[in-house]
Amino acid sequence: MEWLFRSEFDAITTAALWSIAAVLVTTIILFVYTMGLRVATIAAGRRRARFIQIWRDVFAEAMLSETAARNFKLPSVWRRDRTDLLEEWNRARSIVDGSAADNLITLARRAGVPDLALRLLHKRRIRPRILAAQTFGHLRDKQRRDEIRTLVNEENTALSITAAVALVEIDPDFAVPNIVPMIEKRRDWPKNRVAILLREAGSARISEPMYRAIRSASNAGKTYLMQFATLVEPEVLDALVDELIRDSNDAGVLNAALKLVSGFKGVPRIAALTQHDAWFVRMQSAKVLGRVGQEEHLSLLESLLDDKEWWVRYRAAQAIASLPFLGPNQLRQIRDRQTDRYAGDMLQQSFAEVGIA
Repeated sequence: MEWLFRSEFDAITTAALWSIAAVLVTTIILFVYTMGLRVATIAAGRRRARFIQIWRDVFAEAMLSETAARNFKLPSVWRRDRTDLLEEWNRARSIVDGSAADNLITLARRAGVPDLALRLLHKRRIRPRILAAQTFGHLRDKQRRDEIRTLVNEENTALSITAAVALVEIDPDFAVPNIVPMIEKRRDWPKNRVAILLREAGSARISEPMYRAIRSASNAGKTYLMQFATLVEPEVLDALVDELIRDSNDAGVLNAALKLVSGFKGVPRIAALTQHDAWFVRMQSAKVLGRVGQEEHLSLLESLLDDKEWWVRYRAAQAIASLPFLGPNQLRQIRDRQTDRYAGDMLQQSFAEVGIA
């Protein structure tokens, strides 16, 4: 690089040449660094993949054999591998039950999984705490029950619902009275996760708390909670639906209750509901009568055929066509005696849908 120091160059030219040289050197350094980083990333990815595959094989052996779970020689776990180990164990644990789950829990305790999860439980960041809560749930670790119960109150939705699910896994008898009353208030909890934890707890445990929660909730709360009412025991559901239909005149509550009518005990004040101010309640009443209606209800359905709302007329016609005690000839007679042209057309359309000309 002697040319950079030639005396015939003026100061500006020399500075420019030095700048170009610096840029070239910097570019080379960055290129080498980038390539090195790329190589290191690929190597780390391959090492991580090998680590995960080794532990997946260990988990598979443990799920099949209690002896393997108790005696299998465990691979080494470096500090950088701890999160991967917890994630993979939780993934394996989430897809099994019974003795396979018990074997994985045995293996996890040997591998120090509870200690690893405990370190994460007290982190500030949300993601490690979520992983810790999930792990203690899958471990069914009752020693951490109160700590997990505290996490259910967290504002963060993901952490809160994960803790709620974990608490049910750890101690369902303790969890249900604590969690069910919270469902109405925690509208941020994903409905599918709420359904999962309720199923995990079992209908026998959730029936009474859910019944009390629905009965004491506001009308909006009742409507929201009724989405999960199918998970309670059938006799409790029938009693709940019966009470709500008898006692409430809120359109949303009635609509939600009518959707769950089984028909074993009849439908309270069904005649009044077919005349309700809310068109969707009248429509739902027609659908209910299509499922559980008796011969004495036929006149109610016919009265709905000239309702001002198209959907009410349509559902009434469909209900009539589905009544098991009416044959094709009787259905045609009902159609022919309609004085309202639109009622007759609606019946004809519904009959065509079920193959009756």
